[in-house]
Amino acid sequence: MQQLVFERGLSCLINNMGALIEKVQKMQQELRNMTIEISEEGGACKIVINGHQEVQDIKIAPSLLRPEQAGVLESLILKTVNKAIVESKNIIKSEVSKMTGGMNFPNIPGMF
Repeated sequence: MQQLVFERGLSCLINNMGALIEKVQKMQQELRNMTIEISEEGGACKIVINGHQEVQDIKIAPSLLRPEQAGVLESLILKTVNKAIVESKNIIKSEVSKMTGGMNFPNIPGMF
């Protein structure tokens, strides 16, 4: 039964490949324009990235810009950037799933 469902889904996907490619290209552009804002420590560090995981903006609380706070600042930036990338990837996976009718494609080139 599961094999039959997969074969039907794959057949449908192959028959609609042109439309799917157009949707992927449109989605890639939308992802470039989409922004995701993540903050940590009550807004002490804020990162804005787009759907291509390109950092668009970084905001740091002035209190963290002292030499004795360097280690804290480095850890906070790392944590916030990684959290933003994870959130971006989750959004992309959700959009791909909607576009493919729930079929799981582990890696569409240029998408992740």
